[in-house]
Amino acid sequence: EKVALSALADRKPGRLAWGETKVAFAQNRRTKGGPVDHALPVLRVSDANGKVRAIFASYACHCTTLSGAFNQVHGDWAGCAQEYLQRDFPGAVVLIALGCGADANPMPREQLAHAQQHGETIAKAVGGLLANDLTPLPGKLACRLKRFELAFQKLPTREQWEDRARKPGIVGHHARVNLARLDRGETLPTTLPYIVQTWNFGERLAMVFLAGEVVVDYSLRLKREFDSARLWVNAYANDVPCYIPSRRILQEGGYEAEDSLWYYDRPARLAPESEDLIDQAVRE
Repeated sequence: EKVALSALADRKPGRLAWGETKVAFAQNRRTKGGPVDHALPVLRVSDANGKVRAIFASYACHCTTLSGAFNQVHGDWAGCAQEYLQRDFPGAVVLIALGCGADANPMPREQLAHAQQHGETIAKAVGGLLANDLTPLPGKLACRLKRFELAFQKLPTREQWEDRARKPGIVGHHARVNLARLDRGETLPTTLPYIVQTWNFGERLAMVFLAGEVVVDYSLRLKREFDSARLWVNAYANDVPCYIPSRRILQEGGYEAEDSLWYYDRPARLAPESEDLIDQAVRE
């Protein structure tokens, strides 16, 4: 609350401009050589004298350089990128966000030096972009938001929950939690609340915000369907209810399609039509 109030009190006239570059440390973690989105879009906020006040950038990759062996609180590559950019642009506020990188990991990984390396890669790429001409965004900002429901596939029967409940680990725990709900007379949810938001900066940039851990197929599809030179796709935005798999990944199965839902306490996979519903919401 104090941060929000101080930011509101510190408003000054400024100018927005944006551009996009690429960095390549994200790799598909499901399939070697699989699809990734290496775009690195950047928004610059400058004061009336041209000094950089803020930088916003996003990249489609998990912050999973550091493994469980590194048992400390750390911002991973995104935290390093923010730190290094604030070093290079004194007084600027930097925000690093994530795109549709739910099925991408940074490579190389495991060591602190790797997180620092990726952070420096982002910082150098952003710094190089800001040194060149960016596209000014003088147009009126139009913000829109839509809430809707994504259906789950058929829920397990009580017998199936009971069978799962005998299994060890997260599978059994997840089943026992849902059996307890049924025993209390509760109804398990059949849909997932979802939210899509867009910011249009006139005709020069459309920024999309998707909730959840969204896989790369969504950004690649949107960039095929719209003008990729004027489109910026963010994920992990407004809410993180679970992984948001594409139709392709739902067919393939695996962690992003189903196993991750046990940790998020969701009763079943999302329905295949979820991808089209999200795409339609962006279009609206």
